[in-house]
Amino acid sequence: MTVANVLTSPGTGLSQAESEDEVRICFNPLAAAERVAHYSGLVRSRLLWLGLAAVICLAVWLLRRQQLDRATTLALFAVGLGYSLVWLAMAVVGLVRAKHNLSLIGHGIALRVGRWGIDLHGVAWPWPDIAAVKARRRRFSALGPDLAVVTTSGRTMALPWLYLDALPGAVDAAVWAHSAGRLNLDVSGLDD
Repeated sequence: MTVANVLTSPGTGLSQAESEDEVRICFNPLAAAERVAHYSGLVRSRLLWLGLAAVICLAVWLLRRQQLDRATTLALFAVGLGYSLVWLAMAVVGLVRAKHNLSLIGHGIALRVGRWGIDLHGVAWPWPDIAAVKARRRRFSALGPDLAVVTTSGRTMALPWLYLDALPGAVDAAVWAHSAGRLNLDVSGLDD
């Protein structure tokens, strides 16, 4: 094993050698950036539909204004534009959340798995201190499932899979190999 340098974790003060055989998984902003692009396009299309709804409502009102009373006119515009406004609001909320999620993604290495243990975004634990490595679903989260490291003391640190440049199978293989078969990625939390 060739040692390149020694890193010290700010969370635990542990130092571990960065070796050639450890697995390094970087932050990947691509999926979050794709969501921003998706919601940006959705906002544009919702604005187009809102404009089209306004033109149709105005045309109906201009053609039938003699037969429409004030309440019917208000109902026409409320229903005709309200539907499009609700969809536009949902798209804007999605865009704001997607931009916020993109701003939260770090840079560089997100996860390191080596013979010494796991370093999750700058906090390292040796293998004896790790109780489980889990993929778990986050309810009501726009980020989707996350990767969680649970220590024997009950402390949990997690990162959303959306931020990572690896699939669960790669993390499972790295954890299994570097923990000498003691741990693997527990995906039972995704079944809830």
